[in-house]
Amino acid sequence: MRLEGDQVTSVPWDAQGEAHAALRAIVADPRYGPPALANAQTMTNLLKDMLPDAPRESSVLVAASEAGVAGLLQGHVSQGMDVATASRLAAGTFENQTALTPDACYWAVGILASALRLDAIRAAPPPPAPPPPPGPAYDTPRHGDTRAAGGDQRTVAPGPGPASPAWVMPAPQARSGSGGPDRLRLTVTVLTAVAAILIVWACALPDLYVSGGTGRTSFSIFNSGGAGQLWFAVEPVGVAVIAVLAALITAANRSARLRLLATGVLFGFGVQTVLLFAGYEFYARSPDRAGPGGAVGILGGIVLLVAALIAAASRPASAAVTSGSASG
Repeated sequence: MRLEGDQVTSVPWDAQGEAHAALRAIVADPRYGPPALANAQTMTNLLKDMLPDAPRESSVLVAASEAGVAGLLQGHVSQGMDVATASRLAAGTFENQTALTPDACYWAVGILASALRLDAIRAAPPPPAPPPPPGPAYDTPRHGDTRAAGGDQRTVAPGPGPASPAWVMPAPQARSGSGGPDRLRLTVTVLTAVAAILIVWACALPDLYVSGGTGRTSFSIFNSGGAGQLWFAVEPVGVAVIAVLAALITAANRSARLRLLATGVLFGFGVQTVLLFAGYEFYARSPDRAGPGGAVGILGGIVLLVAALIAAASRPASAAVTSGSASG
């Protein structure tokens, strides 16, 4: 609520339609579907990513999943109740179970009904027509009856009862675990840690073998022969440390913008690392030869690139909200 002069104005719920688009995306996703709307843990994890800037709407929708509002709606509609009546009953039950205001409860029920496509139903289906009265299977001709044989009448037996409406969705079932995005982010963290180890190891391994002479025969980034040349190790080691921090941001941060920035950092560092160690790998000329440090460093950069691509793939929820808002 906010004050404007002498009037009290309510802050509208989901003014940009992002919550509506997020629920439609969850229902349409084959990994989640309608059952996710009744799983409070799944809704918490998904809405944390999909609605980072709408904590008020997210908290109400999580409370609705804990109260089983989606199941109440589907149960009422499956019994032939129209959507308006089913929504009113579900909102009343939701309000009695929580300390939320009536407008919050009615908003949550309405947006859940829309996500489940129950709002497309105008009214409950009409009751089936009564069966005809029982009669003989055949009207047997009598002696002296002048009707033709083709005029015999047959009583049609009543057909089977009406089937369940096609628009009723199955009852929601709870799903365990937080879904694919969390597993992908854990994979990004592990791959980035492996890449960091490979990069530091590449700095310690020889990157050049020198033939002939009585002096040194191998050089590495950590041991290049001069005191001041150790500064060349600051770049790859710094890349390894910052990449690990970026991976932790993609795994734990709630802000979609920060995760997008961290993904870009991983991709940029991956390209930079491949190019850096490619210079060490391919600059040696006969009779000198390159050591294993360059190849290991290139491998570390490739692993960073793979981690960045997986981090980008772990953000389907945000992309779904964007596309849902554009189409809705």
